[in-house]
Amino acid sequence: MKNYLRYAFGLALLVVLMTVGLNYIPENAVRAVGLKPVDILADLNRGNTVGELDQLVGETEAGRRPEGGEYVARSVSEPDTVASAEGDSTRAVSTIFVEPEPEPEETGRTATDTTRALFDTTLPGVPAPADTTAAEERAGVTTTQTTQPTQGVIPIADYSSDGKMLRNFMEKLDRTRNMRRPVRIGFMGDSFIEGDLLTSDFRELMQTRYGGGGVGFVPITSQVAGFRQTVGHKFGKWKQSSIVNNKSGAYTISAFRYTPSEDSYVEYKGSSNKKHLDRFKRARLLFISKGQSVVRATVNGEREFLLNTEPSEALQEMTIDEDIRTIRYSVNDVEGFTAYGVFLENPTGVCVDNFSVRGNPGTVMGRINPTLTSQFGSLSPYDLIILQYGLNVVSSQVTDYSTYRKQMAGVVEHIKRCFPGVAILVMSVGDRATRDNGAFVTMPGIRAMVSTQEEVAKECGVLFWNTYDAMRAAGGMGTFVKNGWAAKDYTHISARGGKKIATALYDAFQAAGK
Repeated sequence: MKNYLRYAFGLALLVVLMTVGLNYIPENAVRAVGLKPVDILADLNRGNTVGELDQLVGETEAGRRPEGGEYVARSVSEPDTVASAEGDSTRAVSTIFVEPEPEPEETGRTATDTTRALFDTTLPGVPAPADTTAAEERAGVTTTQTTQPTQGVIPIADYSSDGKMLRNFMEKLDRTRNMRRPVRIGFMGDSFIEGDLLTSDFRELMQTRYGGGGVGFVPITSQVAGFRQTVGHKFGKWKQSSIVNNKSGAYTISAFRYTPSEDSYVEYKGSSNKKHLDRFKRARLLFISKGQSVVRATVNGEREFLLNTEPSEALQEMTIDEDIRTIRYSVNDVEGFTAYGVFLENPTGVCVDNFSVRGNPGTVMGRINPTLTSQFGSLSPYDLIILQYGLNVVSSQVTDYSTYRKQMAGVVEHIKRCFPGVAILVMSVGDRATRDNGAFVTMPGIRAMVSTQEEVAKECGVLFWNTYDAMRAAGGMGTFVKNGWAAKDYTHISARGGKKIATALYDAFQAAGK
């Protein structure tokens, strides 16, 4: 038999040479024959620089049409991933329907640029913005400057009617040690903060500066209990329901509710992963008991507490004040019993509660029950609510989010009614990259979403902080991935990336207090 093995090496060499050669075919020549250019060696190419990010967003903001024409969102339905009712899996669904749009008219600067100009802050590696006075006059927007310009700090814009929302919150922080309750911050978001990413470092910074301890709100069950490092969390035999995939039922800003069986339990343990979390002074279980149930709590594996519930349609709490390192709950006579979560906290200082819901676009939070949420707020008074959404809505080719803007404005107004007088901060999406001819560049829809979210903040008269600018000041998503600050999906941050953003947000609040 003839031996063809020697030809294999020649064939392999030929394939390599052809692969490299294809990479040098001019892009215009590829498009001329109706093909889409592909960089076969894309994984060997570098990511984007800050300058490249600026060039891309500059083209997007100027209204230039990408290849294939501009697209506009026709409707926004469900998020990209939806947690199952049992909390064990996710399923992919369609998020955005797109359709071609005619050539757009020339537009002015985005709202994001307006904010940067108002505070005249120059970021490292980011060109200084132009004057926006005329644009403000055309938009009829009056902005009160509450943050003094600080080099390298992404400021918080205050769009409240009197321009004092941010200042009033900072005054509460300054009085924290003299208050009889904690200053409470509720962080509502999606998988960007899942597992206490970002919020854990923000909490640590706040508690180190203003006092307090404990991880705050923790759900009864969690898909990321093994991943989350800020609390030990074990549970079993609970049925979970989420506002994302269940439109009926009473939900509050935690977005989940849980029903037990006779064998259900949940156990929490303090963590040494961050400061101030290894023990806590107070534990509060929030629940509704329409029947007569018995709640058993065991503290530190020794002391046992029993609560015989009284039938009620209202939200109740079981509060235990002890030096707590671990606590375990179980419920007997479970008919009519619904749990909403547990607060592990100190009675004073600062509490930062993480309400992350995987796949949540934010729009579903308009379905939170006003009565239940009012009761929730009475038991746990909030001083600031941060809304971090948009990751599950933004799309590569969609640059018009007018439908989403209308929906989210309704959500913000609904939350304002549920928590009257509470400061609200809209936190924009961060950077998200997509591959373009071998290089990772910012997804065009990101900048449009940031602008949309700032317009929501303006319309509703609340606070706004630009996460995208904070990431871009640190080099953008390409740098985040390169440094291990973000996952290689160029979308989700890592623990170290969360710390970078948390520090930037904390610095923004500190600058506001000067």
